[in-house]
Amino acid sequence: MDKWNILNDEVKGSFHFFSDYTNLVKGSKGYGLTSDHSMRPGIASIAATGFALTAWVIGHRRKWLSDSEALDRVIGTLITLRDNAPHHNGFFAHFIERETAQRFHLSEYSTIDTALCVNGILVADQYFQNETIHELAKTIIDRIDWSFIVFEKEGKTLFRMAYNPDPHGDYVVKRAPGFIYHWDMVAEQKMMYLMAANVLPQETARKLYADFRKPKITYKGYTGYVSPGGNLFTYHFSEAWFDSERYLDPLGIDWFRNAREAGLANRQFCLDHKKKYPGYTRLWGLSASDGPKGYTVSGAKPCEHEPYHNGTISIYSALSSFPFTPKESEEMMYELYFNHPQTWGKYGFIDALNLDTPTPWFSRRIIGIDKGCSMIMIENHMNRFIWDLYSASPYIQRAYQILGFKERSIHVRD
Repeated sequence: MDKWNILNDEVKGSFHFFSDYTNLVKGSKGYGLTSDHSMRPGIASIAATGFALTAWVIGHRRKWLSDSEALDRVIGTLITLRDNAPHHNGFFAHFIERETAQRFHLSEYSTIDTALCVNGILVADQYFQNETIHELAKTIIDRIDWSFIVFEKEGKTLFRMAYNPDPHGDYVVKRAPGFIYHWDMVAEQKMMYLMAANVLPQETARKLYADFRKPKITYKGYTGYVSPGGNLFTYHFSEAWFDSERYLDPLGIDWFRNAREAGLANRQFCLDHKKKYPGYTRLWGLSASDGPKGYTVSGAKPCEHEPYHNGTISIYSALSSFPFTPKESEEMMYELYFNHPQTWGKYGFIDALNLDTPTPWFSRRIIGIDKGCSMIMIENHMNRFIWDLYSASPYIQRAYQILGFKERSIHVRD
């Protein structure tokens, strides 16, 4: 089995996950909503739904969906998002009942999860060039009030992370409903600045982008603008759609190179800790994923804080690094595929593993946003398909212009 066959099978397996864990019952209030993860299928994630919209685009291009099937899935999902999915000032609730589209428990209204959903909407709109899709997409996107989450702190213009109106709601501290924390760091939120640039005053949009902290730190010769905990996914979730290979940001930051340095440093950090965790000898990918005791958030240096890690390898994060670290990701993929067959199944690779527990642990939970991120990144690695579509969107082109992103004259991959 050569590399390209495994990669194609991984993309196809990911597509089948979204088909199997998305509500495709016509007439359902929750049509098009995608499960947060496979072990809790009744609860949908608004972010996973954005990844599913991107999966329908990939599936149609690869002829896994007919014209009518693809249009039905996209249009039906957008109708659900427009009419049934709960939102506050246009920001969707993070978790939703998959069958009824009701807000799950007292879930927060999330900025980043809304943005991930919008990325899927933009890709579908650009790909299908269908008037019905365009009008639905425009309605959903135009009602998002980005000014609602902008505030000033110590001279910096920042985004809030989320909002919850309920005293006992998710992430509410001391029963004080309202805004929840803020984006002031290098993380996965870069897509939000592109979206807000279309509606905020240009000065505000540019200040938002300039004002989040960008600490530059080196570890073992690898240097980058780092997230606080060094979690690998934070270098991928915007870059899955945003074409950092082709565009430099307005400050001159090369986010493609930054993701490459983060991936290589993550691998080196694992090698440096293989004595304590022998599983790190040939495996890497410290990120947020399923873990032996539930959801875990691991990281690696360089970062702002001492990173947490416990031997758990987030497989999808190493796979998501393919465009940035093709050699190292390929080595990891082969190691898993040929020497750890427990990591491969109906939907391609599992989410995570830990070889350093008393009995080696292999995840049984497939997480929608994880599967979606690696699916898109592998597609980009093979043919740049999603990067090209996203950047061709007039909405994103306008944001690039407003913020001052510059197109490179050449691509940067080896």
